[in-house]
Amino acid sequence: MAAVIDNATHPAFEKLRSHRIDTLNLDVEEYRHKKTGARHLHLAADNDENVFFVALRTFPMDSTGVAHVLEHTALCGSERYPVRDPFFMMIRRSLNTFMNAFTSSDWTAYPFASMNRKDFDNLLSVYMDSVFFSKLDPLDFAQEGHRLEFEKPDDPSTDLVYRGVVYNEMKGAMSAPTSQLWQNLSSHLFPTTTYHYNSGGEPDHIVDLSYDDLIRFYRHHYHPSNAIFATYGNIPAHEHHERFEELALKRFDKLDIELPVRDEKRMYAPVRVEQGYGVSEGEDTDNKTHIVVGWLLGHSFDLQENLEGQLLSAVLLENSAPH
Repeated sequence: MAAVIDNATHPAFEKLRSHRIDTLNLDVEEYRHKKTGARHLHLAADNDENVFFVALRTFPMDSTGVAHVLEHTALCGSERYPVRDPFFMMIRRSLNTFMNAFTSSDWTAYPFASMNRKDFDNLLSVYMDSVFFSKLDPLDFAQEGHRLEFEKPDDPSTDLVYRGVVYNEMKGAMSAPTSQLWQNLSSHLFPTTTYHYNSGGEPDHIVDLSYDDLIRFYRHHYHPSNAIFATYGNIPAHEHHERFEELALKRFDKLDIELPVRDEKRMYAPVRVEQGYGVSEGEDTDNKTHIVVGWLLGHSFDLQENLEGQLLSAVLLENSAPH
């Protein structure tokens, strides 16, 4: 069956281009919101499972995990839904087939999917309000980011310790030697850009993040002019546009957001780094050495070079054939 195409265009948006992909039986449509410049990619397909995500460029310039903490805190209540954790309430009550949020090194995304139209509309309302009109209560920041509490909460004679959802999550994530290895490799390959830092947050640095830092980061990054929307399924693009406009976009004007990621400086000689990692007391350290060699390649948005690099890596390392 052919993908569902609706040529109607909402007056708040302009259509930039469309492209048919026969092998996937869908049409890719690209739109721009006239007032804010927000982009929308719609994959029109004959499929009842409709998918949505909104992504924002987030470029932290430290390892406090501000983008990661914000991703968590943004889902803890908003202007229209001023309740504790509407996200987890919807997980229990929704008919969704997928719900989550992700923080990467240079973007944050909020995706969901549902096969029920009413459920899709409900989730869209929650997500749009959480992203663009988040409550960001200081107590939610303490819950999701970091706080001091007694080691035994009911015993004030015990030591004060740091706790927090992201803090505890990253303590676990960064306890793996391979995670430390990857982060250290990145920090030396990218000495001057956002990729130098741990976007998830280093536990020792997360505790340096202040509530005011979180608010500043939110105001600078969480704006439609810095957003891209993507949808998939049989709901026509203009119906999505109507909802985007009503739920959020009509309340914003275009904002010139300066978020450049400039080319990393070139290295003219190999850099050799040796670093230790913690092991359990008394643990045997034989055969516990990890060795990694990395190269700074071209631009990540060059699809041809990306494919060539991945193919070369797979040929050299990901099969047992003799070389």
